[in-house]
Amino acid sequence: MVDSIRFSGLASGMDTQAIVDSMMRASRLPLDRLQQQKQVLEWKRDDYREMNTALKNFDTFLFDNIYKQSKMLAKTVTSSNESVATATANAQAANNTFELKDVTLAKAAQRTSGSPISVNSANKIDPSKSLWSQRAKFAKSITWQQEHKSEDFTVPKGGGSAINLQNKAISDVEDIKVYDTEGNLVKTYAVTYDTPPNPSDPDTAYVNQETGQITFGGDKLTEDYTFKVNYKNNFLEFNAETFNEDGTQNSIAFKVDGTTSLNRMLSDINNSNAGINIFYDSGSDKVVATRKETGNFTDGTEINFTGASSGFFMGEDSNLQLNSEIAGADATFTINGLQTSRKSNTFTINDVTISLKRNISGDESVTISTKNDADSTYNSIKEFVDKYNELLDKMNGKLTEERYRSFTPLTNEQKGAMKDKEIEQWEEKAKSGLLKRDSLLTSGLGKFRIDLYTEVKVNDVTRTDKDYNQLAEIGIKTTKNYLDRGKIEIDELKLKEAIEKNPEAVYQLFMADGPTYGEQGLARRLRKSIDETMLKVEEKAGNIYKTEQGYSMGKDLVRINSDINSWEERLKQIEQRYWNQFNAMEKAMQQMNNQSNQLMAQLGSMQQR
Repeated sequence: MVDSIRFSGLASGMDTQAIVDSMMRASRLPLDRLQQQKQVLEWKRDDYREMNTALKNFDTFLFDNIYKQSKMLAKTVTSSNESVATATANAQAANNTFELKDVTLAKAAQRTSGSPISVNSANKIDPSKSLWSQRAKFAKSITWQQEHKSEDFTVPKGGGSAINLQNKAISDVEDIKVYDTEGNLVKTYAVTYDTPPNPSDPDTAYVNQETGQITFGGDKLTEDYTFKVNYKNNFLEFNAETFNEDGTQNSIAFKVDGTTSLNRMLSDINNSNAGINIFYDSGSDKVVATRKETGNFTDGTEINFTGASSGFFMGEDSNLQLNSEIAGADATFTINGLQTSRKSNTFTINDVTISLKRNISGDESVTISTKNDADSTYNSIKEFVDKYNELLDKMNGKLTEERYRSFTPLTNEQKGAMKDKEIEQWEEKAKSGLLKRDSLLTSGLGKFRIDLYTEVKVNDVTRTDKDYNQLAEIGIKTTKNYLDRGKIEIDELKLKEAIEKNPEAVYQLFMADGPTYGEQGLARRLRKSIDETMLKVEEKAGNIYKTEQGYSMGKDLVRINSDINSWEERLKQIEQRYWNQFNAMEKAMQQMNNQSNQLMAQLGSMQQR
């Protein structure tokens, strides 16, 4: 908008604004063409990016499905009696049958309190409250470890009547001394634990052993005075010990403050690498500690608590009374006539993972069978064909889309004269065909077809069967309808026959990993060609992460935007020039009108004389 005073036909009576707008319409044509070029470029860029999204989605599908042996070489496993044993198998498992007899399940070592741990059934411990607060409720007295602590406090502005020690579960406050701002000893407080101090007794301090709070009698403490408190706090320190499968000891150290609850302490043990599950049962008032792993790992006891506070767990006068242990045991069984054992009830043999569920003996047995999951492999390949055809539909759709050259992007003025539906229909045609016969996409499709139809070389590297080294040999061919433009279809019977006969060869047809192009499987070739095509498209059309200077179409957009800005400035100058000319004309006409009026006035006065 030009900032100047404009006279719109005051003297001439003309609609100056309409005249200027009409004159500017022709001047704006180059700007309109630039804005249309920009719009077409942005639409085309977006079409390219849409194609790259489709390519990326297909590439991701290949990696997540065709590349995975768990999908292309899936196995089915059956158990003749799942109440005795179940099983799973990975893709490497051979088709096999296992007969299991004389099964005895593995057991984990366990310790249980020999007697209730509370002083009596009417006064049981509360496992959610601190050990210090519950100390009198244990049947046996807790032997605490103690640390000497010293803390300094400065009274804040406004004074105060209490301080909080950093540590809690206090057994003994040795002394509380107060120093003035010069460092001189002012007072040594007497300490009491049982009752709060008399508010009028300025020489007594009450210590809450549970919380570590010290409350002072008398008036408020003097601000900026320093308190030095020497005290002892209570804690437990111990090691939880088990044994590894190789017989080495696994020991985890713990230090538990007296303010910690029994539940929290046992939870800390559970969450550590000690390999122990331990809990308190309020019903029986006992603690149970069980190894997380089944099996026998040592000739001696497998769960031990050692260290300064081991007496809290084990020993004649221990608090938890975990004194006796039921030893762990390995699982034993006979498999296909071989008597053997395992530490765990779940174990793997020849890539088949078997889970034992209960003991059996005598003539009772269970049979585990593995075979190829042909349906899973077929479904994966069928999905590959469907996804590939979807990709062709999208790419060929853009490559063959009709181009309506007479439908150029609408200017703002044109949009203002149209309805929303008319604008939508117009722009649909204006966007159509921007990638018609595009060389980048056409080249990519050509590579994909070569990748699929070039046979995979048969050698020791590829592990491909000579009978199944081309798609046609497993029942996948190009459709006969030329309008499908390269789509592929499945001969279901032939594909299923190939999968049943040699699933590994079918997998290698897609996934062979040789050093040369000819030795690579079809899916590997496709992913490489997809990557190359996407890279070329990104070099031309960029992506959401690239700046406009980072790809060729972006650089074109930068140039066009610069030209648009230049033209907008130029149009402002042209419009201003037109207005200046009309303003000058209006002023001249106004002057002529004034002179004419003066002349007429003079003539009128002469006639009156």
